Amino acid sequence: MRLRLWMPPMAELRADSEISFDLLDKNRRVQHRATSTIAGLPKNTDCELVLHPSDVVILEIHLPKLSGSKLAKALPSLVEERLISDVESIHVVATPRGPDGTAVAAAVDRALLRRTLDLFEKLKRRVLAVVPAPFALSYDANRWRVRIVDGAGSVRTGAESGVSFESRHDVPVELELLIKQAVVPPAVIEVDGDCDAGAWSQALGVAVKQVAPESNASPVLLDLLQYQFAAGLTNWGRWRTSAVLAIVLLVVMLAGLNLHAWKLRSEEKVLRERMASIVQEVIPGASVVLDPMAQVRQRVDQLRSGAGINSGEFLSIALDLADIVDVNSVQRFEYRNKALNVDFVDGVLDGEEGRREFVTRASDAGLKVRFTGNRATVQRRGGA
Repeated sequence: MRLRLWMPPMAELRADSEISFDLLDKNRRVQHRATSTIAGLPKNTDCELVLHPSDVVILEIHLPKLSGSKLAKALPSLVEERLISDVESIHVVATPRGPDGTAVAAAVDRALLRRTLDLFEKLKRRVLAVVPAPFALSYDANRWRVRIVDGAGSVRTGAESGVSFESRHDVPVELELLIKQAVVPPAVIEVDGDCDAGAWSQALGVAVKQVAPESNASPVLLDLLQYQFAAGLTNWGRWRTSAVLAIVLLVVMLAGLNLHAWKLRSEEKVLRERMASIVQEVIPGASVVLDPMAQVRQRVDQLRSGAGINSGEFLSIALDLADIVDVNSVQRFEYRNKALNVDFVDGVLDGEEGRREFVTRASDAGLKVRFTGNRATVQRRGGA
């Protein structure tokens, strides 16, 4: 038997927090559902934690042919360009490398994960796995599974794909974007939680139905208990000597850095802080700032509440733009004064022919575009 716990945000977790859990048998069938504090959970039963949707960021990456400690060292650098916060504070794991070289990475705040595991250890509860919320849902090729609890939602869109979002009963814009980008849209979207199935079906163009919680738990696809969090590494007393040696080596290494390296780090910090301030000005309360499209999918409700932002016009422009441009070519964007300023990756729209083609496609979609360097300012035709 095993307990699968649907966790609250890790920053809010306390010993007396009420947690929903499923009791699973050896075949991962759900035998019982209830809520309890950690101390009150059934005795002599190991735990599997499903992290809150807001605690994990899921990214698709290109994975080099590495394994073990070399891969552990490489993963943070593979997601660093898509994170504004200090990558050294983030724990990153990934699925196995696919035939095309891609994989799915999950990033979580290292200190919060450590604090959570320490709390379970203190209360003598053994944690066997820690899973991102989307991958705790089931999947088949013809349907997407959605779970919504207290305004926090997750959707499983593929064998190794899924996202999290916020939901206040209305149709999540993240789902609209995902449907638009899907090569083959699902035949049905099953929602475990609060939704207006009729309104969602009409808005998404896909059949939506409310369903009961699943009676079987999906196998663990992506376990965050890897590398420094792997089983057997949580007893730090066993590793005290190694830890001391590692600290000494780290101090020696830092002492040997030259002035140029410190200068580059200082400049990088200034640039990151500036980028974070710009994004947080547009998206108040963002704790981890990612590439713009991922931020739109996961924090769209915060955009709706941003001061001075016409969310209807912004979403209209953004959805039309998603139809005519490859999202991987976008480096960042910001919405101000009824205009969407889009910075493209260097080399994407450098040529005049490419820009003319982009302007033509935008015009057909009812948009007008003007360029300044690699930045395109996109407005609804007829706007100010």
